[in-house]
Amino acid sequence: MSTIPKWLADTVVNVFDPWLYTAEVEDMTYLSQDILSVTFTGEYYRTGFLPGHEIQFRVDDNNFRHYTISTFDELFGRFTVIFYLNRKGPGSDWVTHLEKGDILRFHAERSDMQYNKNTKHHFFFGDETSIGLFHGFKEIAHELDHEYLGVLELREENECALKELSLLLERVEESADAPAVNSIQWMEDMHENCWEVWKNATYYLAGRIYSIQRFRKYLMQRGVSKGQIRVAPFWGK
Repeated sequence: MSTIPKWLADTVVNVFDPWLYTAEVEDMTYLSQDILSVTFTGEYYRTGFLPGHEIQFRVDDNNFRHYTISTFDELFGRFTVIFYLNRKGPGSDWVTHLEKGDILRFHAERSDMQYNKNTKHHFFFGDETSIGLFHGFKEIAHELDHEYLGVLELREENECALKELSLLLERVEESADAPAVNSIQWMEDMHENCWEVWKNATYYLAGRIYSIQRFRKYLMQRGVSKGQIRVAPFWGK
């Protein structure tokens, strides 16, 4: 998201003020050196929040950033967001300076990336930025007795976050110059009998847009239909 003048950011906040929610930072836990889970509390009765819903925070005078709800507990008024800290911009800087007890305001938005309860098999593809989304979807899968499988392009030092979340996904090395190539090779190595089971799954592709595009093209070449694929591009470089 582009930086905007402070006066315009102030105007946006004033316009959306009636629809803004309040959140208090309740807990913060590092799952790896770059992955931070933050729990927020507030009054969210009948909001309809779900894993995958997007929320927007104002992170400084000139910038807003979108993040994704990972888990939500309406009864206790609590939700979690799992942040990837790339330490390269205002969003990452804002997150690293959060403290327990901070009071924040945010705008909630729905997302096209919703869990498909009408199928039993769910395949996840992404990177560090999609760990929170897929953790939330994993929890839904367990509740519904569904199955999930997937592959994430992660730095080695962030693989421990998957273990902390009991998120049983495969890790392959990221490749900045060849997005999705290692994940596609992982798919190619999949046993034919396994593919027969998973070719009709719902596929959730999230994270880097170039990786999503290449992986989506590969899936469609293997016969996966457009209707089976759901995408959420979080970043483009």
